[in-house]
Amino acid sequence: MQQFTDKQIELVTAFAAQATIALEITRQVQMELAHATRVVAMGHLTGSLAHELKQPLSAAAVNADASSLWLMREPPQIENAKQSVQRIIEDVDRASAVIDRVHNLVKKAAPRTDTININDAILEIMTVVHGEVVKNRIRVQTQLSDSLPRVRGDRVRLQQVMLNLIINAIQAMSGLTDSIRELRISTESTKEEVRVAVRDTGPGLSADNLQQLFEPFFTTKPSGMGMGLSICRTIVEEHGGRLWANENEPQGALFQFALPPTDRADLDQIDASLGTSRY
Repeated sequence: MQQFTDKQIELVTAFAAQATIALEITRQVQMELAHATRVVAMGHLTGSLAHELKQPLSAAAVNADASSLWLMREPPQIENAKQSVQRIIEDVDRASAVIDRVHNLVKKAAPRTDTININDAILEIMTVVHGEVVKNRIRVQTQLSDSLPRVRGDRVRLQQVMLNLIINAIQAMSGLTDSIRELRISTESTKEEVRVAVRDTGPGLSADNLQQLFEPFFTTKPSGMGMGLSICRTIVEEHGGRLWANENEPQGALFQFALPPTDRADLDQIDASLGTSRY
């Protein structure tokens, strides 16, 4: 057997070190791009988010006035005032929840792996996009499986995938005039995977677009970056899953992604893909 010379070993060692550095730089770039696309998505939702915050804060102000009036009565109506104060607390909690969810999506944080209830993660995203749904007069249907197993991964990154697919669906339907605008989100599970589907009734996808949809810098939007779906596929694949698209019958587009349930997930592989450690 031919032995390596000291010079060859030195070259291989140097190459391995450079390759490790290059991989780490690539991972950092991917993380920065993922963060940038989340910030852009939040930018699209600025008006809707302002509306979502204005409603509970306005309600809190009304209830504050009501509690003052109850206390100024002769005699003071303590029980009614207490009820008004309780409604103030609930209104402020609603506004705080919206802010927390937006903050979690846009903040820079190291990837982490958690056990995630996909249904809960979807419902949180729906509260963030609620204003956009109302503004575009879209009817939403959710069919979330009650017996869905949990998945393992980074909650914020997986919510980014959901957010991107939902915003894309809303934008696809925003220009419709006569057609029904319907967004349907469903979850289901098999022995092998947990599956999430996002269906819309927009103009749909051409055969050419389906071939290029997940390629970097490909976009059908005049002002799009062409990175959203590419990053989404990378995130899903880092979690040991897959992301794909089809036409939605009879009209629109269907995007689906599937993830391994926790009892099948290779946790060490997922941690390595996300750059985290469980130890």
